[in-house]
Amino acid sequence: MLMHPRTVLLAWLLLPLALGGARCNSPYARVPAVAIALDPTTTYQRIDGFGGSAADESALRAMPEPDRSAVLDLLFGDLEPSVVRIKPRPAMEPANDDADPVHVNAAGFVRPDDHLWQLAEIFARGNHPFLLGALWTPPAWMKTTSQECCGGTLRAGMETELAEFFSVYLSYLEAAGHPLDSLSIQNEPEAASPWDANTYAPLRMGKVLEAVAQRIVADGHSTRLHGPDNAIASFLPVFLPALLAKPTVLSLFDAVGFHLYGGTFYPDSSTIAADVAPVANAAPAGMPLWMTEFSNTTFRGYGSHDEGIWQAELIHESLLSGVSMYVMWNLYRPGGPGEAAIVIPTTPGAHGYTVTPKYWTLRQYAKYVRPGAVRIEASSGDADLLVSAFRDDTVGKLVAVVINRAAAPRWAVFSGANLSGAPEIVRTSELESGSELAPDSVDRFADRSLLMPARSVATLIWTLAE
Repeated sequence: MLMHPRTVLLAWLLLPLALGGARCNSPYARVPAVAIALDPTTTYQRIDGFGGSAADESALRAMPEPDRSAVLDLLFGDLEPSVVRIKPRPAMEPANDDADPVHVNAAGFVRPDDHLWQLAEIFARGNHPFLLGALWTPPAWMKTTSQECCGGTLRAGMETELAEFFSVYLSYLEAAGHPLDSLSIQNEPEAASPWDANTYAPLRMGKVLEAVAQRIVADGHSTRLHGPDNAIASFLPVFLPALLAKPTVLSLFDAVGFHLYGGTFYPDSSTIAADVAPVANAAPAGMPLWMTEFSNTTFRGYGSHDEGIWQAELIHESLLSGVSMYVMWNLYRPGGPGEAAIVIPTTPGAHGYTVTPKYWTLRQYAKYVRPGAVRIEASSGDADLLVSAFRDDTVGKLVAVVINRAAAPRWAVFSGANLSGAPEIVRTSELESGSELAPDSVDRFADRSLLMPARSVATLIWTLAE
């Protein structure tokens, strides 16, 4: 027998009495609520991208299937980095091709097959990231030390030979259909590091870069320039003027590239504003600031959830300091567990890989905050609840990324902005890895409140109202 709807409703209302007056407990967490204000009318820098370095392509290619494809699918499909930093190989020209830098003797060059294989795999996954190239060292025969390791510098008279090297490299990428978007001719030019490294004095680097820029123009390459990619940001005001004083360099120069190895260390990101300030002061007005490398050099928390949260804090503080591009050191790397989003085996042919928490916290930004979005004003009523927000007019979205760095949960309550409907929410915490919250989740309350677990990161995506 069917019951009338009013009879069913009455039965539900009388149920507590039938159970002896029992009360229904609220499913919502009883924790402090924090006000977060969004103001899309106050805007800051345009975002150029989030991503990381892909600099161990030979080790990646040596992985067995299906692991290799799984790693590629995660990094260049699921993660969707909008920028990937790659590393030209000095082995491409093991000896001088013909002692005439104007003429290219193709037989004197070695096609970088692993490098080109990786680019094909990246672009085959439907995501077409912005490609940054950065050279660690010229070929050994061009250097004062005759070795790739540990510093030294380009020998006098080798400027045009290095320019030829770069032109051939760019031609390989163009022929493969994946032209390089922006080139830095030297990674960390002030650092004689105990690996493949090369140093320049500022004026000398300006002279070398001008020779490279002239060759890029003469050979019709579309690649632009960035730099000087100093390891320590405070060195940049010394190097940058020497580069921009060169006319061809200036015509191709699109962004100031730098690293954060001066005062910034995990787990403390509070020094970032002081590190970025001299970069911002030295940059020409309106020129973007690209943070092109940073890694955990303290050995603290490698592979832990805390390391992932520290990385999120670092990205947040960089954005608030005016950075428009954030590139973590390694998207993948042999060995571990530190310094990479995904750790792959050190032994060629060995199975297995490890997705680290840094993958998931980078994903909270990279997958959802896309190039062209503009950072807007966002403020929080709690110093442990960090928020950055972005307006993307191309797709009509407003994106907010919230970090709860406290050891206890909070409700984040959003106000301001003309938003439409409930947001899409993706969250990473101690118990979640990029999990999508269902619309009926008890961690949501109405359309503008979200429970932030302890030590968590969440991305909220709203549709902007007409």
